[in-house]
Amino acid sequence: MKTKHSFSIDFIIRRCKDNKKEALLYARITVDEERKEISLKERINATDWDPRQRIVKGRSESAKSLNKHIEDVRFKIKEKYRLLCDRETLVTAETIKQAYLGTHASLKGHKLVELLDYYHKIWQPKLKPGGFKNVVTTIAYVKRFLAKEYTGGDIYLSQLSMELATNYEHFVRNNPMKAHDRCEGNGLAKHVQRFKRIVNWAVEIKWIQINPFKEYSCPQKRHRRKKLSFQQLVAIEQQAFSDPSICYVKDLFLHSCYTGFAFADAMALREEHFEWDTDGTVWCKIYRLKSDELAAVPILKSAATLLRKYKGRSDYKPGGSIFPRITNQEVNRCLKVIQAVCGVDFSLTFHIARHTFAKTVALKNGIPLETVQIMLGHAKITTTQIYADVDEEKVLDDTIGWQERLDRKREIVLASQLMQRKRTRFTEQTDDWPDQ
Repeated sequence: MKTKHSFSIDFIIRRCKDNKKEALLYARITVDEERKEISLKERINATDWDPRQRIVKGRSESAKSLNKHIEDVRFKIKEKYRLLCDRETLVTAETIKQAYLGTHASLKGHKLVELLDYYHKIWQPKLKPGGFKNVVTTIAYVKRFLAKEYTGGDIYLSQLSMELATNYEHFVRNNPMKAHDRCEGNGLAKHVQRFKRIVNWAVEIKWIQINPFKEYSCPQKRHRRKKLSFQQLVAIEQQAFSDPSICYVKDLFLHSCYTGFAFADAMALREEHFEWDTDGTVWCKIYRLKSDELAAVPILKSAATLLRKYKGRSDYKPGGSIFPRITNQEVNRCLKVIQAVCGVDFSLTFHIARHTFAKTVALKNGIPLETVQIMLGHAKITTTQIYADVDEEKVLDDTIGWQERLDRKREIVLASQLMQRKRTRFTEQTDDWPDQ
């Protein structure tokens, strides 16, 4: 993606502060109206400078030597400019100056593909496969973008800019991995977000000084999170099924509705995760597989009944998983049946149980948001707030008795005003009494 620049080199003098009759020589670089100056570290008599031809006057050996030096500097600056253009590195007056002085980072720095490969190498062992696959897709999008837009399919990190971020977003939107599945909305925003995170990491490891598109924004649209109402939750509890697999998935789903555990965490539950307080409260404390954050949940009776049921099965092995192993595909298949039979009017997924626990079971029954954060195992309360979005049902619950409270306050205010008027009339009447 080559860009044309206005570029010029001029030579000027600046009179010395310690001797106004002498002057210092400077090379002035101008790129797109941006100016930078380089000192040639040479002093001349101010009157010997020819401002029109930009040379030192005279035919002396000293004058010839200085003029040759000026031409050498001009040639070297032009050479650095051409080199930056050929490498498609960010070309400004400052980068040309740095290149001339031998401090230009991009000439001895890192490229973007190198960063992507290094990020993949370092972070793949650290992240869960389910989450890292999305990073792999983002990296693939960036490499496809570079291959299409830049000669050689790569650029220096010094070329990163807000313009590049804009072009990357446009590329992902219009060049999906699958022709039938366009990448738009929140999916597109996540790819931009992950790209920014990779470049932020480059700043952390000192490959670049700043993230040039740190402020670039591709906002995600907040969707209302689906969750079961308490009536729907009870309906699923009461519904009987003849298929053993569906019965098991129903129990597993209900258990998560009362504990907030994700599918992977429910599958990992063992007896060692439970603790008993002196008052008889049973706690389940487990580090979440996704975030490695501790989730601490007091077990409700509805969940304890299900735990006892599966801990008491004939094939249960002490120290093993409480719930029998089942695939995520089988769970989704059974949830589709449960959704249809119970008349749930939205797609039922296992994650709905986690939202149901947060909203219907906890928040709507007076549990504070900070407590729900601990039970869900969230590192940030802002994540919990996503689960706690306000809907019409919550508005209705929170405003019950609103009019009655206003009416009571109105009665108090009117009674106070009436009392004040009576006091005023009484004071006026006593003022009219004759003096004794």
